[in-house]
Amino acid sequence: MKKEANLNQTDKTPNFWFCGGLLVILLASILAHDMNRPFYGLHSWAEAHGSWLARNHIKYGFGYTKGMSTWAVGNPPKKNPQRYIDHPQLPVLVTSLFMRVFGINEANRRITIVIISVICLTIFLRILRGLLDDKTVLLAGLIYILFPISGYFGFGYFHTVMGFLAIWYYLVLIRALKDGPEPGRIHKLGLAVSLFLTLQFGWNGFFYCFAIGVHYVARCIFRRQLPDRGLLTILIVAPLSSMVLNFTIMAGGYGWDFNKIVELYKWRSAKGEMPAFEWGAWFAKLWEFAVTNFTLPILITAIAYLTFGQLLVFMEPKPERQDERRPRQFPQFWLFAIIPLSQLLFLRGALWKHQTWERPMSPLIAIAAALGIMLLADILKKVHRRLAYSTTAVLIGVFLVYCAIGTNNYYAIRWQPPAKIEMFKELNRKIPPDKALLSFEAFMINQHKSKGAHYRPEIAWYLDREIVQATTFEQVQEHAQTGNFPYYLTPAVDSLSPLVHQMQKRYKFEYIRGTQGERTKDGKFIKAGMYPYLIFDLKSTADTP
Repeated sequence: MKKEANLNQTDKTPNFWFCGGLLVILLASILAHDMNRPFYGLHSWAEAHGSWLARNHIKYGFGYTKGMSTWAVGNPPKKNPQRYIDHPQLPVLVTSLFMRVFGINEANRRITIVIISVICLTIFLRILRGLLDDKTVLLAGLIYILFPISGYFGFGYFHTVMGFLAIWYYLVLIRALKDGPEPGRIHKLGLAVSLFLTLQFGWNGFFYCFAIGVHYVARCIFRRQLPDRGLLTILIVAPLSSMVLNFTIMAGGYGWDFNKIVELYKWRSAKGEMPAFEWGAWFAKLWEFAVTNFTLPILITAIAYLTFGQLLVFMEPKPERQDERRPRQFPQFWLFAIIPLSQLLFLRGALWKHQTWERPMSPLIAIAAALGIMLLADILKKVHRRLAYSTTAVLIGVFLVYCAIGTNNYYAIRWQPPAKIEMFKELNRKIPPDKALLSFEAFMINQHKSKGAHYRPEIAWYLDREIVQATTFEQVQEHAQTGNFPYYLTPAVDSLSPLVHQMQKRYKFEYIRGTQGERTKDGKFIKAGMYPYLIFDLKSTADTP
């Protein structure tokens, strides 16, 4: 098998990895912003959920959790807790190991994301250096880092590392990387392990496996050559065995009720959290998230390259060798495109509430935008070299400004009011671990009947106590007599005035001031508000001195 190379783009940048190191520092510095902030920002639900589940492995031990993601609070916890089994179990287990090193705190998750993102960036640069010239590689890496979705959420999670590694091993094995290592058994083993683990670390890993498999089969058909039996076996057996393991664990947790798994897939593959699925609304949401995730100038540049730019690229003479590409042609386009396209379409229902669902688009858009800038620079160089350099500098400057604004906007969003987080922190200090909170609100969520109901993750993380709902004065009285509920929490709103007045006559209370929510001038959400609360002390009556 001949080794693929693009002899038209072999320019090497001196000190490439020094420049790559600067990109790593830039990425780490962006992600290290306010690492100790509470779980109250954009997608605080997901941040708190993973940390809550990981904490339970440490707090209660594997004898209690059985190595499974477990919804539990307080100490001692419930004897028969609920398990979170509709996702692979490995990422939470690994997160708990990080938590043992960096502590049970919010910073642990951010440190983990920094480490994962730095590894992903390094692999990304290594992949692209085998496909493009160094300047384009570094520019693509810079754009990837600048994306608001990268600067706030990071490059991904453990499955992303394994997915990027799988791509690198695959490209080595098909000899698609210039100056790449000679393919050997170690690369086949690396590919098999990466494909297996990317699915163990998350369902998203399936789309890396799917993209690589489809790409290889299509490549063999296009080149009219038989596939390598060993490689094809790896591409089938490694992900398939991993999926079987995941589904076995999942089905066992559901009491072998496979219908629950089917219902979950139908839910995520269609309407998700929405009343119904509509393609028009879905594409509108896709574009809305894309503009904030990647910024409009970068999207325009990438789209221009992938459309009009292709006319210029393919006007160039076709290389004599099949393994060569035209100058500024997107390398291995379908490999990078199938990953996000399959994820978005197969599980399209996940997009409605998860702008992170667009994260697999990042490499595709970053490479396209970088190639678009370089293609424009090539054209302008024919007019004047300084014009090309100045235009490139201006475009990068525009990208930088828009991405900085977008990233800051992401960091400014508050899904949970800080005052509510502080209120639950206070209740955690006041309520002993073996007692519970009596509350008018249940603070429970139930996304889907197959998942089951559980506490809102941010509240579970900070309160870490059982919550029992009581909506009448009589219910409060009944529960108060047990001695298991030191406090009662209720919103201080007009609709609950009768209950509040009865409680105020009977118990001492603390007033928690409400906060006003914020929206932009065009009505977009920025910060959640909170109505005022009353915390009633059920241990003492209002006339107690």
